[in-house]
Formats: sequence, C-alpha cells, structure tokens
Amino acid sequence: MLSGFVTFEGIDGAGKTTVSRLVAESFRAAGVPVFLTTEPTATWLGDAVRRAYDDDVGPIAESFLFLADRAAHVDEIRAHLEKGELVLCDRYADSTYAYQGARLEGVVSDPVRFLQRASEAWIVPPDLTLLLRVPAELGLKRIQTRPNLIRFEDLAFLKKVAANYDRLARSRRFVVLDGARDAKAVAADAVAAIEKRIRRRQAVTGTST
Repeated sequence: MLSGFVTFEGIDGAGKTTVSRLVAESFRAAGVPVFLTTEPTATWLGDAVRRAYDDDVGPIAESFLFLADRAAHVDEIRAHLEKGELVLCDRYADSTYAYQGARLEGVVSDPVRFLQRASEAWIVPPDLTLLLRVPAELGLKRIQTRPNLIRFEDLAFLKKVAANYDRLARSRRFVVLDGARDAKAVAADAVAAIEKRIRRRQAVTGTST
C-alpha cells in the first residue's frame, strides 16, 4: 500500500488546491487511504495567519505565525503517517520559504535560508514535493476573480515568489509539473510521479507496497 508524505506547491493560481483534490480522489478510488490537508490550517493558528494579512502585522510576525501554525500541524501529519496513510498537503514549508522569503527581502539576509534554519530541527520532511509551475502572469490572471485578494499579491511579488520556488526546486525532493495545462492532465502526471517516488522509496527501505 502506498504511504508517505507529498506536498503541492506553486504560486497563487498554479492550481494546487484543484490538483491535490483530484489526486486524492484518484488514490481513494484505487483503495489507498489518503489524508488531504492544507496550510494555513483550519485552526485558530491558521486563522491567526489569515488575520495577519488583513491586519498587516509585518513580514517578521507574519512569518513566525506561519511557523507556529506548521509546528502544530506536523503532529497531525505524523499521526496519519504512523497509520500508514498517504498524506497530501496543499501548501507546506516551501510555501513559507517562497512567499515569506519574498516578503522578508531587505529585512533579513538570505530570507529563504533564514526560514529553513528556523524550521529544520522539527519539520516533517516530505517524500516528494510537486511544484506546479505557471508564469506569474497566468497565475495573476487566474486569481483576479477571487473575493479576498491579498493586497501585496501583484505581478512583481509573484515573480519574486516564483524565483524562490525555482531556487527550492533544485532539490531532488522536487518534481516540477507544467501547471498551465488542464487540471486533470496535471493531476494524472502528479499521480504517476507520486507512485514512482513512493514505490522507489519503499523498494529501498524494504517496506511493503
């Protein structure tokens, strides 16, 4: 049985939420136990993250609210992994590195590495991270009709975020998918990438499939 931790990343408008749901549906239909989760979480900590945008608490406080929300979330992720489930997460640590990394430019030196160092002692590392890559122009176009656009999500900002994701995607943990395509096509590629990565890991560790 497939089990492991997979995260979905990309700029706003990349299709992460739609694709992660389609992937979860596909695996469930195949009899795989799936736990689909998201960040910010649906907890008071997640609410604090969302309120931070509205209240403009500043990039430092905002960043640490994301880290606090994740610190609580990892306990839930670990619990489902211990049950042998396939855990899929719509946004995770790399989202913080990419987005808050852009927000912290000029505030701290090397913001991405600063946020990674703050997380590395306690974070649950994904087995696979799927980066849905889309041009910043397309991402912005896709989110224009959202009722609650965050005020700093403009083209220049999304380009900075996209550049941070490209930097992060140099890691072997990542598989990059073309998010500009139809969501079902992206989801099909995501399912194939997950099966390949998880089965390869299970073969190496000797765990059952």
